[in-house]
Amino acid sequence: MGARLDPPLKDDCDVAVIGGSLAGSAAAYALARNGARVIVLEKARFPRDKVCGCFLSNEALPVLGRMGLREELGRNAAETITRFRLVRRDGIAVESLLPKPAMSISRSCLDSLAAAAAERAGARMHFGTTVLSLEGDLQEGFRIKGLNCEVGARAVLGAWGRYSPLDGRLGRTFIRRKSFLFGFGKMLVGRSEHLAGRAVLHFFDGGYVGLSRVEGGHVNLAALANSHVAQSAHHDFDSLLDRLSRESPALAADLEALSPLTGPVLLSEPVHLGAHGALAGDVLCVGDAAGVIDPYTGTGMALALLFGEAAAAPVAAFLAGTLDVDGLKRAHLRRHREIAGRRFFFSRLFRPFFSGGVASRLIHPAAAPLARWAARATRE
Repeated sequence: MGARLDPPLKDDCDVAVIGGSLAGSAAAYALARNGARVIVLEKARFPRDKVCGCFLSNEALPVLGRMGLREELGRNAAETITRFRLVRRDGIAVESLLPKPAMSISRSCLDSLAAAAAERAGARMHFGTTVLSLEGDLQEGFRIKGLNCEVGARAVLGAWGRYSPLDGRLGRTFIRRKSFLFGFGKMLVGRSEHLAGRAVLHFFDGGYVGLSRVEGGHVNLAALANSHVAQSAHHDFDSLLDRLSRESPALAADLEALSPLTGPVLLSEPVHLGAHGALAGDVLCVGDAAGVIDPYTGTGMALALLFGEAAAAPVAAFLAGTLDVDGLKRAHLRRHREIAGRRFFFSRLFRPFFSGGVASRLIHPAAAPLARWAARATRE
């Protein structure tokens, strides 16, 4: 899929989806299945790696089932995760069962599967397409322009992820807030049996790093950290891992038989945690474009799929004429609140425990019941 060179695009459609990752593909799939003419504009070429915990919590599975991807997960050997473990630098840990089994699968694999499902449903996928300008509204329609595209659409879904230059052009206020958090990640190879069925978070001064096995027995390492640590990862990833391992014998033990794959470390743009807004003018935002939940919850991929699918029904009603512009916007906001509200509230409430600071010292084996409750609260 990613090797295909898409010709310049100039066309009209019912819905343009900007971003073809999980939220965008889920929305495109549901809309195309409902008969809408959908064009997806994705700047990357799949498959591609992405900074992500690669943790697929249970509530995403019904969406993937409706997209016809449950069996695909099995064929691609997604890892089943039943337990989570939180480890302080001094080795003190709390471990517990997850409320329901989860899966771990690389973004390069899952994003490609989701995009292929949307394409089979009838959505037109265009990769390597960077959107430069977006004009119009839901009353008169939109015009979208890029280096190799010009698209007209009755409605636009923003599924461009945590940050895009479009956020600034649309006047979104969250980008005015200074963020000192960055994500970084790397795929590790080697003996990983000790991590089978478990997701592990290790805390360090300035952030935390998560480890989980994905397909092929590889281990996905994903971290959220302050700018100083992220810069260290960018400049010399091996040296950073050596330092963190010296500070945490437990992390050293988990990494002992593993080594990074060749290639550069993945580094994210600044991460603005919390709600960004499900509307950007008349653009309906889904997934991380609408808000970024704390990565420690392990629900980011699931929420992207839920948000994307949920946006389809009100948009379809708008296209059919049974919802006007205001009704569409109200319905989209209401559905977003239903999915996000409780999860985002509790993820923020527990954030101090995952900052690598003083509050993380309260992590203790006796806190296992609280940890299980927190895991449920950020999923239901």
